[in-house]
Formats: sequence, structure tokens, C-alpha cells
Amino acid sequence: MPITWFSLKEKVGTASFYGTNITLNTIASIPFADAYRVQVGLDESGNVVIQPLSKDRVIRGDLDEYAIQTIAVKKTYSRISSTPLMKQVGEALGIELSDSPKKYETTWDEKENILTIHTGKEKAK
Repeated sequence: MPITWFSLKEKVGTASFYGTNITLNTIASIPFADAYRVQVGLDESGNVVIQPLSKDRVIRGDLDEYAIQTIAVKKTYSRISSTPLMKQVGEALGIELSDSPKKYETTWDEKENILTIHTGKEKAK
């Protein structure tokens, strides 16, 4: 009898955008448990993407040091804190970020090693 195991990686996570940070819920944080740093970018569809980086990858020295962000991983959430980053994200998406969160669904692409924050539709509060 074949068994299908449940995996947290298959669940949809949530990313909250604030004026000063991106906060990932427990599900969205799973891929970053062992990350040393991260890179944050925009894909061709206008979604924000986050890629975990190992310490070896960062110290290799071939990445733009200003494109590398620190991520704080806690038990129930993760956070990338950077007001300049969030200003760039807000401008790129054409949204105003403040103390009130804008929440979006996330999915993890294991093959590409990136978390995609689907910014096309904000989650209901």
C-alpha cells in the first residue's frame, strides 16, 4: 500500500510587508532555518523572491555585498529587517508600506531554491 507523507513544504506560507521589514510565518520560514544570509529580488512576474545563502556562498566573495541581507530566524517566524530594502520593494511594487502589514501568500520552489512571495493579490486581513 503506497503512503503519501504530509510535508510542511507543501503548505502555503505568509509573508507580511512592513515599512521596515519582511516577516515570514512559520511555514514560510522553514527553508531559512540554516540560512546564513539571504538575497531579496523581483522575478519577471513582479513577485518578490528570497533566496537563502550559506556561509560558504557568502564568503566566496562573488556576490554584491549590498545585495546580501541578514535574516533573523526565530521559533515561530523569520524577519529580514531593512528600511532601505523595504523602500525599494514598495517602489518596485507600487505600494505604500507602513506599520500596518500587507500580507501575501508564499510558496517554496525546492528546485530553484527560492521562496516566492506572490504579490499580485494581498491576503484578506
